[in-house]
Amino acid sequence: MEWPMAESAPGAGKTGSDGGGKLKEKWRRLRRGAREKSHWAAERLLDRRVCIGITGLSGAGKSTLLTSLIYQLSHPQKAQLPGFGPALNGDLLGAELKPALDTDLPMFDYQECLQALLDQPPRWPQSTRDVSAMELHIHLRTRRFGRSGRRTVVIELRDYPGEWLMDLPLLGMSYADWCRHQHHIIDGDARAGLAPRLMSELAALSPSATAEPERLESLWGEYRDFLVQCRSDRRLSYLQPGRALLDRENYLVLPLLDLRGHSNEALQALPEDSTYQYLCRRYRRYVDDLVAPFVESHFRHLDRQLVLVDMIGTLYAGEQALDDMRLAFGHIADTFRYGGSNLLRKLWRPRIDRLIFAATKVDQVLAADHDALRQLLGSQLQQAFTGARHQGLPLFCEAISAVRCSNETLRDGRRMLVGHGLDGRYLGFENAEIFSQLPGEGDGWQHYDGAAPPQLRPPAGMAAGECIPHIRVDALLNLLLGDKV
Repeated sequence: MEWPMAESAPGAGKTGSDGGGKLKEKWRRLRRGAREKSHWAAERLLDRRVCIGITGLSGAGKSTLLTSLIYQLSHPQKAQLPGFGPALNGDLLGAELKPALDTDLPMFDYQECLQALLDQPPRWPQSTRDVSAMELHIHLRTRRFGRSGRRTVVIELRDYPGEWLMDLPLLGMSYADWCRHQHHIIDGDARAGLAPRLMSELAALSPSATAEPERLESLWGEYRDFLVQCRSDRRLSYLQPGRALLDRENYLVLPLLDLRGHSNEALQALPEDSTYQYLCRRYRRYVDDLVAPFVESHFRHLDRQLVLVDMIGTLYAGEQALDDMRLAFGHIADTFRYGGSNLLRKLWRPRIDRLIFAATKVDQVLAADHDALRQLLGSQLQQAFTGARHQGLPLFCEAISAVRCSNETLRDGRRMLVGHGLDGRYLGFENAEIFSQLPGEGDGWQHYDGAAPPQLRPPAGMAAGECIPHIRVDALLNLLLGDKV
């Protein structure tokens, strides 16, 4: 190479030497980056690297699941994973958490989340409100021809808020399409009676009237509160714009609820200072500046996607909440590229080859109800994913608890659950039996009315070095990684 010649050339002074040192360092970084890239490509081609997206609908416990998964794989001597082949056979040697290559995304704060579970008293980790990425290097023992060896499978974990997932359908909708879509949804039973004055004002906005930014910003604040109320009071899932549920930014993505008599062509021809054009520009800015870059930088890497669902909380919230979740499922199905990945796609454009939904917090109901809950989730997914456009998408479902907080006991001849509430009080409770099929028309939904299980805190024994108790996390690991390890 010519760098040493330039450094030692006659007449080169201190400045020249420093410049040569900088060039050397730059060259080292380039070579190191090239080695990492080639290593990354080889791992993908050899099926030793897989990228998994993890998200969760509101309240599903994504941070807790990530913490539990990482801990179980990193501490095989403490993990209880009888359903995960490498752990059962003694071939799971451990795992290391490392920053993800080829991204400047922050790492998931595993240590802080784990500390929350180990505190006295234990507490739940904070919900993540942004995207993060990490690599989990899983070390495995291999056995061939009577000899033991070792290999590493790299799992890229990319987690993001479920609220962001709800925004992905906006990529395929013009502003006019989205307004009509929101009008149809807001007119439904699930949102009936919420913010009636706001809905009247949005319906009264004339698309052709001159825009009044201050009034629209005031309405936007009320609309954001309406979305929060939909989530907190009705436990609804399909809420847009999703980011409005996470921060107080002035996105101003407001729907016009009355576009009757206005064709798309007529709307596009309205003056630039009209209400329609003003709100259309804000909508396009939101989609172009936030939603589209997220898809390009995040989803193009994914091989598999895990979606966590608080099926129990939604079921006990009632029929409208479950209908809204099924609506969200249908739109989720349309957002993922799916199908097998050939050799070139493994490197440049991976496709989702597995889409996995997991009902969480099953420790809130008796073990006898776990299978019914899984069947119920499966039936909702079947309805949402029906149609030729979804054929070929490998779909899986499971029911899990990332951290088991309850135990079963027998009192007066009845099975009950016992655990500690969020305030630390010791509780004993029963849950209304969960049926594998939803109630039909009539009074069947009264079976679930007012029967939601109490919220529990994490168990206290983990701080003493015990394992993190769970329910069927090993089965989930098999769905995520079984064919790779």
